[in-house]
Amino acid sequence: MRAYEVTRFGGPEVLRLGERTDPPAAADDVTVDVRAVGLNPIDLLQRSGSLRFANPPRFPFVPGNEFSGVVTAVGSKVTSVAVGDAVIGRTDKARLGALAERVTIEASLVAPMPRSVDFASAAAVPLAGTTALQGIRDALSVRPGDRLLITGGSGVVGMFAIQLAARVGAHIVTTASAASEPLLRSLGADEVLDYRSRPVDESLGRFDKVFDLVGGAQTDTLLTLVSAGGRLVSVASTPTPGSIRHDYTMSPLRAAALETVLWIATFGKRRRARKGKSTYRFLSMRPSSADLKELTALIDSGHLEIMLDSTYDFEHAADAFARVETRRAKGKVVVAVGGPA
Repeated sequence: MRAYEVTRFGGPEVLRLGERTDPPAAADDVTVDVRAVGLNPIDLLQRSGSLRFANPPRFPFVPGNEFSGVVTAVGSKVTSVAVGDAVIGRTDKARLGALAERVTIEASLVAPMPRSVDFASAAAVPLAGTTALQGIRDALSVRPGDRLLITGGSGVVGMFAIQLAARVGAHIVTTASAASEPLLRSLGADEVLDYRSRPVDESLGRFDKVFDLVGGAQTDTLLTLVSAGGRLVSVASTPTPGSIRHDYTMSPLRAAALETVLWIATFGKRRRARKGKSTYRFLSMRPSSADLKELTALIDSGHLEIMLDSTYDFEHAADAFARVETRRAKGKVVVAVGGPA
């Protein structure tokens, strides 16, 4: 099969398209002919080596975190899907491998594809959709009437999160460019703040819940906006202790070192949250077939829209990565691998 390989840490130049043997399959695995792959900021971090301490790779490795495609083979223990099924999946975080003509993945990480969309749109769902769902439903536990701030609402996670929170009945304030306001209001945002002209500060008042999708120095300011008893959950700042330990298999020594580094790095934020009688944590989404099925049901019932920015041919995946790196994509950037739409 053809597959992209990362030959060393670096920029787009480390991606190489070549021939690779089919990935081996175990009894609990399925093999999928990939039709489309969604790209995300985490793909850039994995390619650059930012996550190498937690998950040291063996070069060359095949990148790619989410996909849509058609099942071509199932392991002897698999009963949840069958050959010929159209599926979506979020790969194991240590295994990756989606940016290829075929991927082998645990059956527990795939789910039937939404019937109302094509493969390109379906590939936009697994990572961003699951992150938004686990953030709004679980980590933040958003309730009717909550005053919720979502930073970076025009990103893919943000657009899913706005829709999910609107279904709950929260009052949603989000930050984005002025050009994005009509779209975000149509998705359910009550207020859209132009981050270029209005700073995120105490003039915004207090929020019951904050979903931080931007990170950086702004996270410290967000901590001052959370009401007593409220929650701030980030997917873009430094991970808090315990938040990524479940993502990778590592030795006890490496795990202890990682937890120590994260404890020190996030001590100040966690202390400020305690002083304000709120909670602060990093969310690392967990791949889940059950959550993919919930998202699929919302999409097929018309309650969750998928926003695509652009689609690139498989041979031009480097251009797709470059588009993600601009941080200006309005929706998901997708690589079309092959087969009918």
